[in-house]
Amino acid sequence: MRVLVLLLLTLVCDSALSTEYEVKMLNQGADGSKMVFEPAILHVEVGDVVTFIPVGNAHDSISMFTPEGASSWHGRRDQKVSVTIDKEGIYIYKCAPHFYYGMMGVIQAGKATNIHAAKEFADSISHQFIAHKNRLINYLETIK
Repeated sequence: MRVLVLLLLTLVCDSALSTEYEVKMLNQGADGSKMVFEPAILHVEVGDVVTFIPVGNAHDSISMFTPEGASSWHGRRDQKVSVTIDKEGIYIYKCAPHFYYGMMGVIQAGKATNIHAAKEFADSISHQFIAHKNRLINYLETIK
């Protein structure tokens, strides 16, 4: 019984220490940019929860690049999806219907342990965008 109580207290304390973040999926951002996530770059800690909220029509959030061993996600179109960040490093995600418009976002959990691989990934896909070709590359350039 004592072990069960300690386990429950640990779970409650761990969840109480996590922070929840919201990322909006927008047709137009506050700065006038088209097809964006706001915020586009999010700094969190391992264990935090990120909820993607569709504000414009026909948006989703799908992970494309994660730290090794991290959980991926595949949100449904026009629906919220919540993700618990479970590994340190860089996560890159897209809106599938607007991928070719460069609708991408970045989450940094703790230290950017996989930044070089993330930049290589961004370089390998950015040529596919028909708009905002350097958006993802520029996002990653701001991460230290």
